[in-house]
Order: sequence, then structure tokens, then C-alpha cells
Amino acid sequence: MRALLLWCCLLAPLAHAQDDAKNVLALDTTWRTEQGEPLKLSALKGRWYVLTFVYTSCAGTCPLTTRKLKRLEQVLAQAGKPLDLVVVSLDPAHDTPEALVAYRKRYQLEEAKRWRVLVGDDAQVRTLTMLLEFKYTKNPESGVILHDNTVFLVGPEGTVKTTMSSLDQPLEAFVAAVPSARK
Repeated sequence: MRALLLWCCLLAPLAHAQDDAKNVLALDTTWRTEQGEPLKLSALKGRWYVLTFVYTSCAGTCPLTTRKLKRLEQVLAQAGKPLDLVVVSLDPAHDTPEALVAYRKRYQLEEAKRWRVLVGDDAQVRTLTMLLEFKYTKNPESGVILHDNTVFLVGPEGTVKTTMSSLDQPLEAFVAAVPSARK
């Protein structure tokens, strides 16, 4: 019994460290909003939100991700679980304020008040994607960015509660993971 207790005591800090490893609030970074204003991820503390990555010039999966986020936003609103959607650019060099305005217009998101598109520098993007184990790489010749298609549900303490693919996974389990009564 003592051995079991000792084993639990030794593993408890490790389990906590693994939780912190995927805590977006652990990053003290400042991002640029679409309006060019600074925003720290810590400003989202205490809130549930959806987080994913796209780049505005993507001709591959990013349009599919954006459309799925629009459907997710509708389903969440119908379920009485509206959430903010945080979209982080994978291409900070090209996702200028003008490119973000064009992105919103292209997907009819001009009035989407719950959407935030954030742009950081390459190091910030790399750090956040590594924290979340979201993989991507940029072809230096073509500029095409190959990337995962994961959508994250982030809880009020900054930890990932669940994920889904933005391509082929149904919305139901993701929506069910969002609590009905949120602060």
C-alpha cells in the first residue's frame, strides 16, 4: 500500500506538468488583432472558446476549415452554447490587416462578432502550434503551408478540453463537450 501511495505521489506532479504543457495561458505572448490592436491570450482566461489555425491565401483545406467553423458557430448558437472563435494565422508575413479584411469578406464574416483572427510573429506561431502539437510546414519555394486540420475547444483555465478535425469529423461530440451553463 505504501508503494502505491508513493507511486501516486511521484506521478501526480508529472500528470499536472502534462496538463500545463497544453495550457495556452502558459504563453505570455501578445498577438495582433485584425484591427492591429494587441491581444494577449491571457485576455481569454475564464472563457470557453474555439481555437484553430488557417492562412488567408490557402487554396487547400483552410477554406474547408473556415466553412466548418461557420457551421460550428451556428450549431453552438442553436444549442444555446455560443463561443468565441479564435483563428490564428499560420502565415504572419502575408496575413496583413488588408488580407484579413479580404478573408472576412470572402467568407461573409464581416459581421461575425465572435470571430477573432490573430496574427503573431513566426516564433509565436511556432511556439503555440508546438504547445498544441499542431503540425505545419511551409514550402520555401511555393509558399504553400501544409498543416494539420485540428480545431481545439479551450476551457476557461486555458487547457484543451477536446479536439476535432475540421475536415471529416462530425460536430456533435465537439458541441456536446461545451458546457451548457458557462460563466
